[in-house]
Amino acid sequence: MTQSEDEPDQSRPETTEFFFPGRGASALLIHGLSGTPFEMRFLGERLAAAGVRVLGVRLAGHTGAPEDLAATAHPQWYESVVEGFERLLAFGDPNVVVGLSMGALLAARLAADQRDAVAGVVMLAPAFFLPTPTRLALRLMRPARALGDKIFIRKSGGSDIHDAAARQNHPGTRLMPLGAAMSLLELSDQMRPRLAEVNQPALVIHSRQDHTCPYDLNADFVIGRLGSAHKRLVALDESYHVITVDSEKERVAAETTEFVLGLRQVAAARASG
Repeated sequence: MTQSEDEPDQSRPETTEFFFPGRGASALLIHGLSGTPFEMRFLGERLAAAGVRVLGVRLAGHTGAPEDLAATAHPQWYESVVEGFERLLAFGDPNVVVGLSMGALLAARLAADQRDAVAGVVMLAPAFFLPTPTRLALRLMRPARALGDKIFIRKSGGSDIHDAAARQNHPGTRLMPLGAAMSLLELSDQMRPRLAEVNQPALVIHSRQDHTCPYDLNADFVIGRLGSAHKRLVALDESYHVITVDSEKERVAAETTEFVLGLRQVAAARASG
């Protein structure tokens, strides 16, 4: 029996934007550079199961051909975040923004820009620093920025995921536009000094075995510079970079859900009293 052309292929991961209804709190989920909403879907499903309203946005230029990504940069990616956030604002509930990797940088920018409207921020494997050799190589290639949408870097070995099955099934492009990588570097340069402006409650989750955004370069840096009075770092031991789909995804989902529900409870107590 063959599959009809009109039937969805259940074996293929769902990479489109997603929305799950809920009440009392909203969570905006932001995937990483060259990723798709799929990498946030498991987390979104867990949050929705706890009654949280969830929107997993698709960043501009993503989920299509590498050339589509090459035609965009971090200002367009941030526009996608703002558009999603405005959709959630209409519900009138506390809003938590959750970002993975480069999405964590965009989450931090939104929290800094929208201080009164963002109740909390979760940064998962934040990409404030790439490995030193990668960062230096990208800076040396800055003179080629004008050709960044025509030069592509082939990613070997797939995504930085410890779990072999998850790595094999993880959707994403194997070609990274040089311009997109440079735009990530530019965004990280802009956001590092702005971490002090993020004064909302914050949760940071990072794996000690992250090869893409090393723990030693990022985790303590972020926690030390956040302006938040209430902030917490959770260190993972088995996962690599894409922690939302990797070996410890259940813990990532549990920690994030507990954080969001705590903010929902505080908001409900204030409203009643």
